[in-house]
Amino acid sequence: MNQAEASSLGAFAAQLRAWRLHMGWTQEQAGSKLGYSASMISGVETMDKKNVTAGFARACDKGFATPGFDDRSDPASPGTFMILQQLVAREAWPSYYAPVVGQETSAIRIHEWEMRAVPGLLQTEDYARAVIRAGKPRASTAAVDDTVSNRMARQAAIFHRDDRPMLWHVLHEGVLRHLIGSAEVMGEQLEHLAELSQEPGIVVQVLPFAAGDHPGTDGPISVYEFNGAPSVAYTECMGGGRIVESPEEVAEMIIVLNMIRAAALPPRESTRLILKIRSEIA
Repeated sequence: MNQAEASSLGAFAAQLRAWRLHMGWTQEQAGSKLGYSASMISGVETMDKKNVTAGFARACDKGFATPGFDDRSDPASPGTFMILQQLVAREAWPSYYAPVVGQETSAIRIHEWEMRAVPGLLQTEDYARAVIRAGKPRASTAAVDDTVSNRMARQAAIFHRDDRPMLWHVLHEGVLRHLIGSAEVMGEQLEHLAELSQEPGIVVQVLPFAAGDHPGTDGPISVYEFNGAPSVAYTECMGGGRIVESPEEVAEMIIVLNMIRAAALPPRESTRLILKIRSEIA
């Protein structure tokens, strides 16, 4: 057995093929019954498609009625495919970040402070590619493409949820003025941010240069709130990160986030500043 066959993606692919054949379905029939295209089924089975979303896994569990799956509970009790999808997601990310992906997909509210670049959940594909390429100068084009694909799938897992979480992001003004990729790439990213800021359940604030001293200089912070479970925080540095579960530490990070929000521009003014900076880009 080679490494690909031994991976979680390989296990997912093998299970999909086995369950499909057990049901006596062609790939076209499976796609129709699961709500996806035949090419999607083929791509997953052959592992040409490197990402399998939580939505696809849930559709498989429901369509095949796998053991353990129950979509009447909140959240749905996972079956074979949902469990494997979580493992696939973990393999797609560095070990220190993989747990964060699981937090994102089950959170009801996500709060984030960022002073380095536009957060992954808010990135356009071209901006993501430029950021990833800059951060991995020795990586092959295929490796960069895989990382971009994983990031876009991570976004889809959040934005395509029926119960999409509330997102509250505070970005330093420097993030908006730092030209990433090209003027065109950066312009599209800023337009995307402005559009997202108008969507229900999404708050985008900008901490301007004029704000002066603020408590966010130690680095980025993310806090994830859950339904019926304690909140969890995450903080990151170059090449590593840390999940914070201690209630006392999480509370301290929430205080820092709130102080940053208090110093930031209100949402409407933040959107106006984003569009102003966009207008300044040639």
